[in-house]
Amino acid sequence: MTTELIDELERRAARFAAVATVQQAISATISLDEAYREIYKAVASVVDAPCFALMIADPVCEKFHAHCIVVDSEERQGESVLDFPNGTETIAKVFQNGVPLISSKPEQWWKGTIFQVAAKREVQSEITAPLIYHARTVGVMQVLSYKTNAYDSHDLDLIMLIARQAAVAIENARLFAAQRYEQKQTEAAAEIARLAMRKVTVAEASHSILRILDDVVPSSGKAIGVMSQDGHTLSCVAACGTCEQMEGIVAPAERSSVRVAWAKEEPTFVENLREKAHNPDRVPEEPAITIPLVARDRRMGVLVVTSETPQLQTGPQVDALLRLAPAVALAIDILLLSEDEQRTHARERILAAALATMDQPVLILGVDAKVQYANSAAVKEYGYDPSEIAGLSVDDFVVASAHLSRRQTIPAIPQDKALWTGEHIHRRKDGTEFPASVTLSHIRDASDNIIGLVIGIRNLTEERKVADHLSRTEKLAAIGELVAGVAHELNNPLTGISTFAQLLLEDRLEGEQLESVSLIKREADRAIGVIRDLLLFARKTEARDVPVDINTIVKHTVRLRSLASRSSGIEVHMHLDESSPTVRGDEQKLQQVLLNLLINAESALHDAMVRHLSVITLGKSGAVSIIVSDTGHGMTPSVSQRVFEPFFTTKPPGEGTGLGLSVSYGIIQAHGGTISVESTPDVGTTFAISLPLLVEEGK
Repeated sequence: MTTELIDELERRAARFAAVATVQQAISATISLDEAYREIYKAVASVVDAPCFALMIADPVCEKFHAHCIVVDSEERQGESVLDFPNGTETIAKVFQNGVPLISSKPEQWWKGTIFQVAAKREVQSEITAPLIYHARTVGVMQVLSYKTNAYDSHDLDLIMLIARQAAVAIENARLFAAQRYEQKQTEAAAEIARLAMRKVTVAEASHSILRILDDVVPSSGKAIGVMSQDGHTLSCVAACGTCEQMEGIVAPAERSSVRVAWAKEEPTFVENLREKAHNPDRVPEEPAITIPLVARDRRMGVLVVTSETPQLQTGPQVDALLRLAPAVALAIDILLLSEDEQRTHARERILAAALATMDQPVLILGVDAKVQYANSAAVKEYGYDPSEIAGLSVDDFVVASAHLSRRQTIPAIPQDKALWTGEHIHRRKDGTEFPASVTLSHIRDASDNIIGLVIGIRNLTEERKVADHLSRTEKLAAIGELVAGVAHELNNPLTGISTFAQLLLEDRLEGEQLESVSLIKREADRAIGVIRDLLLFARKTEARDVPVDINTIVKHTVRLRSLASRSSGIEVHMHLDESSPTVRGDEQKLQQVLLNLLINAESALHDAMVRHLSVITLGKSGAVSIIVSDTGHGMTPSVSQRVFEPFFTTKPPGEGTGLGLSVSYGIIQAHGGTISVESTPDVGTTFAISLPLLVEEGK
């Protein structure tokens, strides 16, 4: 018995260590490649995994992409890793139903592909697990072994535990990647806008624009064509990569390779750019996307982006090009204005229109640091009316400016740098504050004199929340490791104490000796039971559907909180139905609900004069009721109506997430039951759970 318990504790400790590894990867890595490597390291540290595959579903083209492939403990590299064979039965089945599988006869769909494993050995065992993030399956993870029957149910539980954390790691890495990519696009749009304000030709600016675009969306080739004043011909003013030979081509718009996009005035994908080109010998034979450049409802030109493969039909790269195309069109429109006065007035109108459509606040200041223009996003963010915000000083927005001079608030930008970036705390009209990432750039006239300042603002509140969430996740991982280690270390001496006490009881003891040894045996066994309950609750397993004794869950959970209750001076009363009512469901999730109710009750009793907590189970009419009542401070009707709403909490900031009762509500509903609350201020609160009783077959 002792050996089995130690083995089980060691297995549990391995689970916690694996979870800690993945959760640390979540908080420490923001790169997808780093997250994939950490996930594989966690898997390989706990099960035999010479071969491993991580497949992410593409919701657009309804295919899988193999993002991480390990064969014989070595990661496969190369672009061809993305070409994943679609339609394998096991992977599709696990992805669709979200249920993991253990197989001793893998399908071996990888034969003849880049995923080919060792030629002289065949894979004998396989675990296929879904990657689930917020009830949404984002991909599938496969672990393969050359050993026969290499995996058991414990390994499956462990892999599912890692898979759930892996899904979070992947989604967090995607979030950070998307934020970085969006920021990169914003900076590219700002750089293109600055190009339009310089004294350069259209051709010079177009070459710079292509370099900016290639940094955001790399491709085999790019070209910019500009429409002539008569509106009939397109001239390629700049080209790079495989499109370099196109520079200088002049062709009628109706007979050029971009005629379809030009006629429809919308982005168009062509499988072969050369096929209908006016000068086919100078046009690459590649797939391409052609995007009309439209400004002030007038077609200014066209942007051509080619690729060796048809990868530019959909996806984030196309979205980035479509977001940047208006900025390119506006820049070309400004540069094409011939007269200085006309150029100045048109530039103000066009930039105002462009800034008005941006989803991030932008302020334009004069040399006196007062606002001359604010886009609609800035008006919305700061809460001022458009007429109020004009003329305000930067000191009205930046909290730090109360302690810093204006020169420190708006630092000088070195001549060799186009931008200054930093972080400030900004204040809205209503007095609320938010952290902001600030980008500053000067506006210069034709003589290179500074005539103003452009300030781009990005609200960092959501990013800070993500960072705080990752920090809390890392702390929870450390706590998990600590719990597993402490339980393991305590259980060994407690088991020895219990064993030797049992040996002493077999001797002929009398009087105080017998009573003392019996007390040692009883208390040691009670401590072992507490550790077992703690590990049982802390263990994360896949959702189960088994018979559950409600009285047993109540006893275990109340015992788990006994020390906290005694320390707070709370009297706990249990009245359990003697018929031992049984339901069907997941004992871990039901215990989570009950523990959450007990913790909330203990919090409500903190300042109460009378501290009574009762837990009652009652089976009748085909259902079992679990009633948790306290004599705490109670709740008002307006609060009790919202307790099951996500993120609603009455606790101070940092002490509650507002998710406990909403998660409990979902768990009870998933078990076919109901949960309700009745509360009276200064009297107490009662939560009532009703679950359908288990009906045995034949009854």
